[in-house]
Amino acid sequence: MDRISQLSDDLLIEILSLVPTKDAVAVSTLSKRWMSLWTLVPRLIFYDYFDEDDEYYYYSSEYFDHKEKHAKRLSRFVSGTLLLHKAAALESFYLKSATECSPSEVGLWVRIAVERFVRDLKIIFYGHHGLVHLPSNFFRCETLETLVLDRLIVSEVPCRCSFGSLKKLQLLSLKYSDDESFSRLTSSCPVLEDLVVETCLSDNVVTFTVNVPSLQSLFVRTQSTWQINIPDYHLFVIHSYSMNQLKVAGYRGKFDVIGDMPKFVKANFQSVCRHDKAVESSCFVKPLCVFDEEVVSLEICTHEYKSTMVVNAFQHSTKLQVLKLVYKPLCVLPRYVPECLLHHLKTFEWRDYEGTKYEKEVAIYILNNARRLVTATIYPLARKHCVFEELEIASRGSRACDLTMG
Repeated sequence: MDRISQLSDDLLIEILSLVPTKDAVAVSTLSKRWMSLWTLVPRLIFYDYFDEDDEYYYYSSEYFDHKEKHAKRLSRFVSGTLLLHKAAALESFYLKSATECSPSEVGLWVRIAVERFVRDLKIIFYGHHGLVHLPSNFFRCETLETLVLDRLIVSEVPCRCSFGSLKKLQLLSLKYSDDESFSRLTSSCPVLEDLVVETCLSDNVVTFTVNVPSLQSLFVRTQSTWQINIPDYHLFVIHSYSMNQLKVAGYRGKFDVIGDMPKFVKANFQSVCRHDKAVESSCFVKPLCVFDEEVVSLEICTHEYKSTMVVNAFQHSTKLQVLKLVYKPLCVLPRYVPECLLHHLKTFEWRDYEGTKYEKEVAIYILNNARRLVTATIYPLARKHCVFEELEIASRGSRACDLTMG
């Protein structure tokens, strides 16, 4: 007898819950004992990929016929799976689809998942946005702990919503009906701790208002696009109560932080910056919005040259203790040593370090003047020891500083 057959049903069900539902159903044909086990799996995962690589095929009539048939097969499979599924409670329901599903059908699947006390719900569309008629019970789901909505067209959000258990929320490239739709979704989560928002060009929102007292971490990013010269007119109004971490990637709109600035800030401009003006016109209208005196940990990631962000950090983040860089500087360093270097900076890290003239100037400036520095880690882009040796022989303001090559 094979070893797998000796496992208990509970363990087999746990194994089946780790793979896409299509594979779990297929495996059930291996033996009679497995026939009904997949119906007890607490996680339903539907991954649907559609091959669109053939450009000629893409523009042919056969493409649309095949895509329609593919969507119907997906619909039948998901509906049939939910009909036969017997687990009393549904831990997770994932739908990742590249085909256009019926808005009402997806709404029905969500309704069934909510009725099964789903805790982790992810609806993700690839390519074009998908319209979904979210059911009324979804907006009153008290069991949801994690929710991910990606490339959905959210037609209506009722005035009264309640997600009493939701702690992690990702709203990615959604199309809303108006500003209030976003506000209603986020403000209806009394215990929300982690929020990720991805903006897109046609999301129909001008002002994203984040007013969640329980929020600990906010990550704002922009959907990847090659149209980098298009201005970003979005505004994020953030009411900061107990939030301690703010991350930004590619977002070039405005911020207005009301309340205490988070102590841990990560500013990542790598995904959108392609020319000199990108950083100058990017997300932070007020330097203090990112480089605030209360910030103790700052990570700056940009491949833009002529960036002055590190200088701004030195000048404004007077209590900075941790500084991490993926950075290409070309700036005039402060004549007077900033307070954060003299009294607070303890950890310094630089990735993709090439050892250019300007990079070396900034690195040596930090090593020379950071009197409380404990660890400094340099990650050379080409793993050149000579680049690291130039820093190793430089004088250091802190005798306790341990300089290493990562």
